[in-house]
Amino acid sequence: MRPLLFILTLVLAGCATSPQQPPPLPPAAPTPVAAAAEPQSLVPRYPTAEEAAAQTPAKPSPASSWTAISNFKGQPLVGNASVIEYTIGHQSHSFDLQVVVFDSHLFDLKVIDQPNDWSGGSRITECMRDAAAIAGVNGGFFTREFTPMGLMISGGKRTGTWQKGPLLTGAVAVTSQLQLLWNNEVDADGAHELVQAGPRLVDDGQAVFGLDPRKRSDRTFIANDGGRQWLLGVARDITLAELAELLSTPGLMPAFTVHRALNLDGGHSSAIYFRSFDGREHSHPGWSTVRNYLGIVPR
Repeated sequence: MRPLLFILTLVLAGCATSPQQPPPLPPAAPTPVAAAAEPQSLVPRYPTAEEAAAQTPAKPSPASSWTAISNFKGQPLVGNASVIEYTIGHQSHSFDLQVVVFDSHLFDLKVIDQPNDWSGGSRITECMRDAAAIAGVNGGFFTREFTPMGLMISGGKRTGTWQKGPLLTGAVAVTSQLQLLWNNEVDADGAHELVQAGPRLVDDGQAVFGLDPRKRSDRTFIANDGGRQWLLGVARDITLAELAELLSTPGLMPAFTVHRALNLDGGHSSAIYFRSFDGREHSHPGWSTVRNYLGIVPR
């Protein structure tokens, strides 16, 4: 997979004014009508190596308080996915992100159950190896009794129960295809992999209103562009409101327009793993035990 390009377009428009008491004028020339733009594909085009080398990352709009992306590093993973690591600033604070970009025509998600409450966060590597995953993050919340909070389906086996509330507002489900669903859309009977999570971060390209703007923490999340392109990643030391704004602001996600995004987990259990194209494993485990992981597996 080749490195990705940042794309952001700033459109400026002017307007004309007329005198208050104009003298008689000849008829104005007809205003040219722009040709209808061809609908843009939902699938972002990945840049060539030459384009990536010749361009610098796109900056957000001047109206935005987000600053330019820095420390950008992208590399291909096994199976034609990519991992991107970068830092971005907002109101005198900086956030580190690691995101895996993958195509759902080539990959699926697997809910990897980890029922051993004595296991530490470093178990992510072993879990990903056992599942033959090329990358993954920690999954949903769990209770003090180390049971999944909400419903979890792993390999067709159900654990926990379906819940509704202000926290668990969506689910990642795999039926015949990978889906990111809100609660009223979920048909758990048709899923062989599913994990409830929340809260929702982005809906129809817009940041969800009312998210907590105060508590900063490491957070894992999943996002989709409305088509076949997906993000699975970790953002460090960020509030839910900041993460939603970051994901929904054009130009801040490399070559990717977020249609929907869902928070998965946060805090000391936040972790990410990926296997680069040369076969090397990269693991950034959390500090605490995790009940389940989401792994990206080849179809």
